[in-house]
Amino acid sequence: MAGSPRSDPTPENLAHVLDFARKTLDSEFARANRLDEKARGQATLAGSWFAVTQAVAAIAAGPGAEKDWLIALSVVLGLQAVSLFVLMIFAGKVWKQRKRKEVSQETLDAMKASVSAPDFMERTTNFFTTTLDEAQKANEARGEDFKWAYRWWWPVL
Repeated sequence: MAGSPRSDPTPENLAHVLDFARKTLDSEFARANRLDEKARGQATLAGSWFAVTQAVAAIAAGPGAEKDWLIALSVVLGLQAVSLFVLMIFAGKVWKQRKRKEVSQETLDAMKASVSAPDFMERTTNFFTTTLDEAQKANEARGEDFKWAYRWWWPVL
């Protein structure tokens, strides 16, 4: 019907946008936690395996072991130790906190003050787009570090 008054759909649309943004950000936080848990589990298993191989090597290098055997054992254990060290470096990069702009009290105050502004929906959408983009970039970096940690996991085992 032409000329009939319509209610402004902006508040309803904004509610959908904010709900979607919240769910998407929650998904990125869950992704970060999964990568963190995987990297910690990997490092724990690699460290445990390293300890076991050290104990077995100590027994194998007991009295009467040949010099060539001791040299080979030392080289292999040295490579394993280096691999564990590199794995821990990359796993530590997965665990570390990523610096990014988070929602602060100032941000919330500014949003609250601009609720009645005509471009509030656009500003809010832009804010969540930027926040999501930063979270995704941080997780991409975590994922890349996790790939490198995984590459060094196998030599430890």
